Amino acid sequence: MTFREGNKVIYPRLGICRVAGIVEHAVADASVRLYQLKPLDSLDTTTILVPVAKAAEVGVRKLIDKADIPKLLKFLGKDIEVASDHRKRNARNAERIATGEIYEVADSLKTMSKLSKGKTLSPEEQQTMARARSLIIKEIAHVTKLTEEDVEEMIDGALAGKKTRKLAA
Repeated sequence: MTFREGNKVIYPRLGICRVAGIVEHAVADASVRLYQLKPLDSLDTTTILVPVAKAAEVGVRKLIDKADIPKLLKFLGKDIEVASDHRKRNARNAERIATGEIYEVADSLKTMSKLSKGKTLSPEEQQTMARARSLIIKEIAHVTKLTEEDVEEMIDGALAGKKTRKLAA
């Protein structure tokens, strides 16, 4: 998938970015085309350079389609097995978030949410859960034009297994 200047994309761990441009840089006698990404939540001084040829491999992707959000919310409501070894669980959750893939991030959120119902999460797990929540909430809010508070309610309802209200078309 290729992106153009002005497109909004997801960059793993950071969330929504705007493609500020496509530039060429010389690297070891070769010219490499790079996406210049500007995180929407960041100061204008932050720029991420991603090789165009490796963007998908890095995890850069387009935002979720509005039509796919109900499916994502339903996914959040499904039960999940939680690994008992916290080291393996933490490593797996970090891997999931690093992919940038929304269902992987949602899986991490679902795991931490289920776990938090039965025990107090470690600071690292709390941070992982907060990061996953934030990434999902911001993406859905941006796509639907709903407030982050409204999306947070939808996410909480979905995690509790409740049916969510229909999104306006």
